[in-house]
Amino acid sequence: MDLLEQHKVNAELDERLRAAGIDPSDAKVKEISSVISKYFAERTAEVLQRVQEVLDKVSREELH
Repeated sequence: MDLLEQHKVNAELDERLRAAGIDPSDAKVKEISSVISKYFAERTAEVLQRVQEVLDKVSREELH
């Protein structure tokens, strides 16, 4: 994710936190948000890797 996308994601998360009555500038909230963002980035990378593996397999099978 590039910096612009990350900024947009963070801004959206901040809006949702405010709507839920949570202050996104609170130090503990920032810490928790960072942990959650890293977790989802890792999971997304894993899913994308699996998708790429499937696409590679399909492409190889089409060549035969």
